[in-house]
Amino acid sequence: MRLLTIYILLTIYSTAIGQTSLTRNWVDSEVKYTDSAGKVVIMHSSLPRGGGRYTDSIGKNYSYVIFWTRVINESTTPLELAIKFPADSLTIFPSPDSYIRIFLPPDTMTLDKVPLGDYGLTNLQSFLDAGFNKPSMLQRTINSKEECLFYIAVLIYQARGTARAGLVLKEQDLFYRISIDPQSALIPCGQIVFKN
Repeated sequence: MRLLTIYILLTIYSTAIGQTSLTRNWVDSEVKYTDSAGKVVIMHSSLPRGGGRYTDSIGKNYSYVIFWTRVINESTTPLELAIKFPADSLTIFPSPDSYIRIFLPPDTMTLDKVPLGDYGLTNLQSFLDAGFNKPSMLQRTINSKEECLFYIAVLIYQARGTARAGLVLKEQDLFYRISIDPQSALIPCGQIVFKN
């Protein structure tokens, strides 16, 4: 009986380590921010997944990559997360004919979706069809010791390269750092505000 118990505990341990390791394999960056009052937020940004195609209503063909972001509130007070990307195209490449568009699909991201294709995002086509020319927004309250995970989809028009991206916090202002080798940009996109 004792041997069986040890075997079960070792199986659970190795499975838990494997899941943690799998998630870490897809995290591109982990950044911890502490404000002047000692309030802490941690942000994980994933590596890209995807490589699929999307055709808009006028026949333009885009490639896309999917990222996920995890915001963890380590402070004792709630925080407000507000992100907004414009409906307009963003030019980060030397050619004005090449650009990106950034979207916040409403599908729910969870860590168990990390090993799935497109990180488990399933409704991208219908979301883009309905909201292609609209700004993309996310607003959440993240309570103390809680987290929020969400998707970010980047459509790329007439450009190639290795994509990396993640949120950057400067005081309360959020920026989306994106690079598609060798070009990069820091795009203002929102705020994180701690409630009193």
